Amino acid sequence: MPEPHTLLIFAGASLALYLAPGPDMLLIANRAIAGGARAGAAAALGVFAGLIVHMLAAAFGLATLLTVWPVAFTVMKWAGAAYLVYLGLMMLLTRDRGGLSILPTARGTAWRLFRQGLLVNLMNPKIALFFMAFLPQFVDPNLMGPLASPAAQILFFGALFNAGSLIWVLTQAALFARLGAWLFDRPSVRRWIERLSGTVLLALAARLATSER
Repeated sequence: MPEPHTLLIFAGASLALYLAPGPDMLLIANRAIAGGARAGAAAALGVFAGLIVHMLAAAFGLATLLTVWPVAFTVMKWAGAAYLVYLGLMMLLTRDRGGLSILPTARGTAWRLFRQGLLVNLMNPKIALFFMAFLPQFVDPNLMGPLASPAAQILFFGALFNAGSLIWVLTQAALFARLGAWLFDRPSVRRWIERLSGTVLLALAARLATSER
C-alpha cells in the first residue's frame, strides 16, 4: 500500500480538483435543475463513466496518443468544443413553456442524459491529459506487493479519485435538484439560469477550441 502521507496529499489534491467548476458540473447542474434528481443523477453517472474511461486510458498508455500524435488532440478538442456549442445553443434558444424542465433534452430518457454526461467528459482532451499528468505523480517505483507495477498504482489512485468523483457528482445532482424545486414558481429566474448556463458553455467551448494544451 502507498504511504499514509502520500494518500493524504492525494486526497487533498483530489478535493481541490472536485471543487473546480467545468463543463461536467454545469451539465449536471442544468439537468438536475431542469429535470430533478433522477435527471441530474443520470448525467452525473455519464460523467463518472467517462472518468473511468480516462483512468483506464492513462493506466494502459492510450492517453499518450494525445501527446505524441498532435492530430488526435486537435480532433478531440474540436469535437468537444462543437458538442459544448450544441449544448450551449440549446440552452440559449429553447423557450421556457412554464414547466419544470428548462431544456427539451432534460425530459429525455435516462440513457440520453447519461450519454450527454459521457460525451461531455470524453470529448474534453484536457481530462485525458490531466489523468496522464496527475496520477503518475503518486506512483512509487519502489513499492512492493500487488501494487508494484506503475499501471496497478495508476489504477489504484484512479479508482480512489473516481470513487470520490462519484460521490461528488451525485451530491451535485441532489443539491441542484433541490434548487430546481425552489425554482418551480420562478420562471424568470429559471430563464436567467438557462441563459447564463448556455453562455458559460459557449465560453468554455471557445476556451477549449483555442487552447494549445
